[in-house]
Amino acid sequence: MPNLKKLKPMKRMSFTVYPDDYAAFSRLARNSEVTVSWLIRRSMREFLERHEEDGVVQVIKSGVRRGSAIQ
Repeated sequence: MPNLKKLKPMKRMSFTVYPDDYAAFSRLARNSEVTVSWLIRRSMREFLERHEEDGVVQVIKSGVRRGSAIQ
């Protein structure tokens, strides 16, 4: 993976997440000795790489529960 920080300045994003999801990210980041921001950036990069060829994401709304977190 290229060092994107050296290629272009980063942009700031602000978004709201469910408390359980934030807690799960916080635990994972703490256990991995990285920041939540780093973990989210890496997750976004992996997501984009997985979907960049087709350029579309299949959205399945019936399987998503509000307030649920991956544990």
